[in-house]
Amino acid sequence: MKLSALIISLTLLAGCASQPSAIFDINYGDTRASVIEKLGPPEDRQFKEGYEAFQYCTTGTSFGTSTFNIIWLRDGLVTGMNNYTVNHAGSCSGHFRQVEWEDAPDQIIEIRDRN
Repeated sequence: MKLSALIISLTLLAGCASQPSAIFDINYGDTRASVIEKLGPPEDRQFKEGYEAFQYCTTGTSFGTSTFNIIWLRDGLVTGMNNYTVNHAGSCSGHFRQVEWEDAPDQIIEIRDRN
């Protein structure tokens, strides 16, 4: 009985993808070409003026949760990175979010109290 539980546990763990270690090699100021060299072409690419957002599905499982990483670029250089998860079954394809440009890490919003 213990052996069958171990086999089932290992099978479930093998079905869970983990983040590729290359995602941790992305640094502030890296070039667009460097990101593509490390991670491959983005699975989703959105752009607005001098900004780009590359999205990669870095963990996808058939158990219902996928993790997506967004690499933010401005004028071809990395300005930051964040991630989000989506609960769904199956592949990552078709589950990328529309990026919110105000979330780009190099934008500064100032609110001043003129009183």
